[in-house]
Amino acid sequence: MADNTCLFFTVTLFADSIGVTKRTVEGWIDRGYIPSIKIGKRRLVNAHALKKQLDDASDESAVVMG
Repeated sequence: MADNTCLFFTVTLFADSIGVTKRTVEGWIDRGYIPSIKIGKRRLVNAHALKKQLDDASDESAVVMG
């Protein structure tokens, strides 16, 4: 079954969707907190990689806490 989940977001769309400014997201990208890809002049947030990072971090904290 096809999953229609968006894997990439523009910086502006991602910022709007999580309720922060575009500049905040750009700062997170610059610091390496959020995975992104640059295609031409456009920077896109890699939502799939971000979800994987969050899932992995959640799994690691569960091991430490458990």
